[in-house]
Amino acid sequence: MIRVLFIHNYYQQSGGEDKVVKQEMKLLRQYGVEVSLYSVHNDIIKQMNVLQKVKSFVETVWSYSQYKEILWILNKEKPDVVHIHNFFPLISPSVYYACNKLNIPVVQTLHNYRLVCPAATFMRDGKICESCLKGSLLNSIYHRCYKDSFVYSIPVAGMLSVNKFLGTWKNKVDRYIALTNFAKKKYIEGGLPADKIVVKPNFIERKTFFEPDINISDEYILYVGRISIEKGLHYLLEAWKHIKNKKDIKLFIIGDGPNREQLMEKYKHLQDVVFLGSKSSDEVIVYMKNAKYLVVPSIWYEGFPMTIVEAYSVGTPVLASALGSLQEVVRDNETGFLFKHADYKDLANTIEKALDYKDYGNMRGNVKNVFEKNYSEEVNFKLLLNIYNEVIKEKYDNGK
Repeated sequence: MIRVLFIHNYYQQSGGEDKVVKQEMKLLRQYGVEVSLYSVHNDIIKQMNVLQKVKSFVETVWSYSQYKEILWILNKEKPDVVHIHNFFPLISPSVYYACNKLNIPVVQTLHNYRLVCPAATFMRDGKICESCLKGSLLNSIYHRCYKDSFVYSIPVAGMLSVNKFLGTWKNKVDRYIALTNFAKKKYIEGGLPADKIVVKPNFIERKTFFEPDINISDEYILYVGRISIEKGLHYLLEAWKHIKNKKDIKLFIIGDGPNREQLMEKYKHLQDVVFLGSKSSDEVIVYMKNAKYLVVPSIWYEGFPMTIVEAYSVGTPVLASALGSLQEVVRDNETGFLFKHADYKDLANTIEKALDYKDYGNMRGNVKNVFEKNYSEEVNFKLLLNIYNEVIKEKYDNGK
């Protein structure tokens, strides 16, 4: 069986990417693949002095220290393929060059839009923005797109510009994994080679977990996620306020974030809205299993929300914004319903329609079928192994 080295730069706030890394490593090991991990964590930035931070900003473009470190790791681990999930900001694109020096094939999962958008989100001032995709990366510096900082935005735009000029994205990566066809199209628009991009969605493991003792007596629809502007929870709450007949259904909200206190205060008069705070993974699954619907009201181009896969795994339909990849993951009138993003009136109408839906039992069956066909462990392992075998064969054939 092949040997795989995962490489990942953890962010200060853990998110979906970290969960995918953990799940994919576990999945591969279950099927006998030897997997090791090289990682760094952004928490070390907090401990840096001013000079060290300046050095790290410069090395975002191309880190020689990480290049040497990864060469040492590669010689030690001797992987057949390297699978990179995130190199930003500490590892840098130098990781590709280390792999290329030793003729080791590289697979890169594109969890966000960082390679074509310095903000990684295609979002600015609460709205979709494709200025850098269609124009100059200088736009990101002018608009302070990374951390709302002119200074911080410069090295990110520089990283993208320099490596595009060097041909890093075209020549140093053997295969990119996009999570959806929508995302693939955006990457191609941004200049990534179409013939090197394959689509492989995220998955969720089937696990026997200890089901927490949660007493849920209410019927409800559910929001799970970060409470921040791009997630669109404020539109969901405004929609909820305008629904005429809720049929005694409540709105449960799981998660935390910078807008939580503000929204709790603004909508405290809504007695049928319950902010539950953060919950463990097992608790979230229980709430999803018992929910009428999961609602994903995002107003940005989501990559591939793990919350949707989790909902599908327990047969819960999803109401989602008709925006970007969400239109692909949620099948309107089959596994849920779509509504216009950033439109609370259409969202309110969609919720009313969903609560009145007569064929709900059949929809739950559709959800389970779609999960088994697209997002199960077995399907994902086959897709991942095929990608690895293809790049290994290509590298071998080219090296003859």
